[in-house]
Amino acid sequence: MKAVAGPAAGLLIGQVAIVTGGTVGIGRATCVALTREGAQVVIVGRSRERLEQTLAELARHQTGPEPLALALDVRQEAEMAEMASRTLERFGRIDILVTAAGILRSGAGDLRTLRHMSVPEWDEVLDTNLKGVFLANRAVLPAMISRRRGNIVNVSSTSGRQGLAFDSAYCASKFGVIGLSEALAEEMRHYGIRVQVLLPGAIDTGMWSQNPLPRPKDILSVDRVADFIRYLVTLPADVIMPDSVIEPLKTRLHLSWSGSTPEPGRDSATGPGVKATVAEASEDQEERRKIPHD
Repeated sequence: MKAVAGPAAGLLIGQVAIVTGGTVGIGRATCVALTREGAQVVIVGRSRERLEQTLAELARHQTGPEPLALALDVRQEAEMAEMASRTLERFGRIDILVTAAGILRSGAGDLRTLRHMSVPEWDEVLDTNLKGVFLANRAVLPAMISRRRGNIVNVSSTSGRQGLAFDSAYCASKFGVIGLSEALAEEMRHYGIRVQVLLPGAIDTGMWSQNPLPRPKDILSVDRVADFIRYLVTLPADVIMPDSVIEPLKTRLHLSWSGSTPEPGRDSATGPGVKATVAEASEDQEERRKIPHD
């Protein structure tokens, strides 16, 4: 995997970041991006083999203590409690949580209309994508509340704004992640804890192997998404970017050429959201590197 470009500038030096789903796709790229920014990273995933591979990847970028790799399941309440307790035992604090664990469909990924979907198939997607976010968020809150600061980024999807045929469980889970994040943001802002939700569009992840549609020509790398997550967690403490959408620029151009004009403040494919570009975010971040941070 190609690492996010640029030297480690240290906006996250001394901070501890947990990343669920940290061994693949967006999660793994986020582990690299946060490590390069100086964070002490806790990688959470179910595969011990992939955890070892991710540790080897991070070793090429880390300058501080060795990352903590935890073979845990986001669907299990006790294991998410263990995630928080082992992080605190190792590092003494939790500053950042990024929930990137997710699946598109259960099992072999066969297409199902809701009419033909079994309860176990539904439960596997909802338990991973929504219950897992709930359990991971809840597990880190006591540590963040005690310090009256923290950053949470929950990864949803543009499928959390518009339902798609054959993906009823996935869409329901991603709609739920947005609602959960918005509600939690209101509950936690008085404690100095910022909760943001990110809605990726067409991203080059392993989920495309479960999709019968051809891979789009215009697609973003996971490194682009990770770079934006890094931007979100390094924003000034008094700033929040709610419901940020990140997707390929050319996709938006194609939509605008279709003849339909979105309403002001709305996007024809994804609904309301923050249309931020990584290029602009990177320029702003470079400026903020010059400002002293706590």
